[in-house]
Order: sequence, then C-alpha cells, then structure tokens
Amino acid sequence: MMTVLLVLVCLLVGFTAGSMSLGGILLIPPLQWFAGLTPAQASATALCSFVFTGLYGAYLHWRNGSLRRDLVVPQCIGALVFSFFGALTKYVLGPVALNRSLAVLIILSGLLILKPVRAITALENPRVRFIVLLAIGGFAGYLAGLTGMGGPLVSIPIMIITGFHPFATVAAAQPFMVVAALSGTLGNALLDYIDWPLALMTVALQAIGVWAGVRAGRHLPTAVLKTCLAIVSIGTGIILLVR
Repeated sequence: MMTVLLVLVCLLVGFTAGSMSLGGILLIPPLQWFAGLTPAQASATALCSFVFTGLYGAYLHWRNGSLRRDLVVPQCIGALVFSFFGALTKYVLGPVALNRSLAVLIILSGLLILKPVRAITALENPRVRFIVLLAIGGFAGYLAGLTGMGGPLVSIPIMIITGFHPFATVAAAQPFMVVAALSGTLGNALLDYIDWPLALMTVALQAIGVWAGVRAGRHLPTAVLKTCLAIVSIGTGIILLVR
C-alpha cells in the first residue's frame, strides 16, 4: 500500500511540475513516511530528482517553442551560485523557523498572484530585466538548496507578481529548476544525504507525469493557469506550516 501511494505521489508531482513547474514539496513527506528517510535525506533526494525531471520538462517546452532565453539565463546564473551555498548552510540554521518563514512567504506570494498585475515599464529595459531576474534566481536558488524545495516554488509567484506572462514563466522555470537542483545536489552529495536508487526510481515515475503535465499546461487559459498556480502555492505553504 505504501509503495502504491508513493508511486501516485511521484506521478502527481511530475504532472504539477510539467504543467506549473510547482509541487516538488509534495514529494518530501512521502519519502519520509513510506521510504523511511530522515528529513535531510528526503529533501536532498527530492531535490536530486528534480535535476532529471526538470531536464525532461525543459526539453518538452523547448520542443514546443515555449522557452525564452532572456528569462532563463539570468535566473540560472543566480541559482547556480546561490543554491550550492544554501545546501551547505542547511545544517547550520534552525529548520523549523526557516520552513515557517518560507511557508508564509509562499502563501503571500500565492495570494498576490490572484491580484491584477500591471506591467513594470522598467523591465522593458534588457539590462534592468537581467538584473531583476538574476536577483530572483539567486534568492529562489538559495532557498532551494536550503530547504530541498524546487526554486520555482519561489521564483514563479515573484515573476508573475512582477508582471511576466504566466506560461512563459512556467516554461522558464524548468531549466531554472535544473540549475537550482543541480547546484544544491552537489552540496548535498558532499554531505552524503542522497538516496540515489530511490531518486532514480522517482525520476522514472515523475517523467510520465511531466509529459502529461506539459501537454495539459499548453491548453490552460492564462486566468486558469494563474489560479492553479496560486492554489498550489497557497496549499504548499499550508503544508509547510502544519507538517
């Protein structure tokens, strides 16, 4: 029964990752409950799996012509630098206070997604847009390495609030997820907290969900996609608060 539930969770996480680039946090508790991993091992193993599911999702979005280089590159640079340090400082800071603070941030971001967004004129300047996206990528990447949650959980709401188009944001989050997860995984691997066989098993299952999720996300109207992103963000934040 536990194995079946873990399989279903992996498929669900893959679907939400493909359609919204969110939902990775849902994988961490089942890895603790059904696979017997410690919180540190579960977060490290989940983050490792996002490297491969993110690559697959990025490939699917690239094949569909959804990726924008100007959104992807600066975020990836920021994540590459700061996710590694986030993973290394994970074991220095208190996890309870950190997770609750992050949960509040995610809930507020989810609520703000529902508000009408006005385009910020300054972002039309390529240099300003690059700096803003670099900062978003660094902030989200650091939190990804620190908590084991995919960086898009933070970057997507912030980007939508800032005025970027939801679907372009979701597509750009896939390669960003890869970089944030890869950098954080290097830090976790140094500390030997990754269950490699389990990570590969979850990847195979998530890939099925990612394929279905990308296909579904392409056909969602913008308003519906924003509402789904808000619901997943708020729900994830609540899970973080109560777990």
